[in-house]
Amino acid sequence: MNDDAFLKSIPGKQGDIPTFISVPKSEGPWPAVIVIHDALGMTEDLRNHARWLSNSGYLSAAPDLFHWGSRASCLIKTMKELAKGDSGRAFDDIASIKEWLLKHYDLSGKIGIMGFCYGGGFALALAPNHGYSASAVNYGAIADWGWEKLSDSCPIVASYGQKDPTLKGQASKLKNHLTQHGIPNDIKEYEGVGHGFMNLHKAEDTTWIFKFLSWVSKTKFDKNATTDAQKRILNFFDAHLK
Repeated sequence: MNDDAFLKSIPGKQGDIPTFISVPKSEGPWPAVIVIHDALGMTEDLRNHARWLSNSGYLSAAPDLFHWGSRASCLIKTMKELAKGDSGRAFDDIASIKEWLLKHYDLSGKIGIMGFCYGGGFALALAPNHGYSASAVNYGAIADWGWEKLSDSCPIVASYGQKDPTLKGQASKLKNHLTQHGIPNDIKEYEGVGHGFMNLHKAEDTTWIFKFLSWVSKTKFDKNATTDAQKRILNFFDAHLK
């Protein structure tokens, strides 16, 4: 880890939030992106996503939304919050990260949000009316309450796996909804891949429950799909954040 990428405790409403920050080597002001992890929380995979964004000129911040308890209890609680609406501890933590970045860094004023699986749900929920200029949703679902709000969404780039049994039809439904409301979007479903194809986790980060859920959802890292998805995300962010 070097001086341009580090773990920082950022003050939140209910305690400090461990956040991995990766700063571009170019001079600011920069656009920023908040990166929301999947169900495994803060892992090296999450930090790597923050790094490739900063290498492309985006100050990136990846908070650990499970910092206040066990991974299982935090996941269950925040998923319940996500199912009911756009408020709760996780939403407060993300808002605190956003406010802190604006106060402490030379930013252009435009901030995007990106999430994976669990985090993709937050990227969808926060796309409307939360001050983001673009959202990157990677195999994320949105609760029934969120579809109406998406009519006021910021631009969205989203990626799904065609073999993912947990999100069948999500890509086409999202594409049709955003297009119908005139919202700029880039939605792609990758043939032959399942859930979680952009996340490369180490064996020590997983549990038997995660391995079982991965088998059910056909979760498997796919290099080609990941490379293409990252290229699309950067092109989309360049258009709407830079």
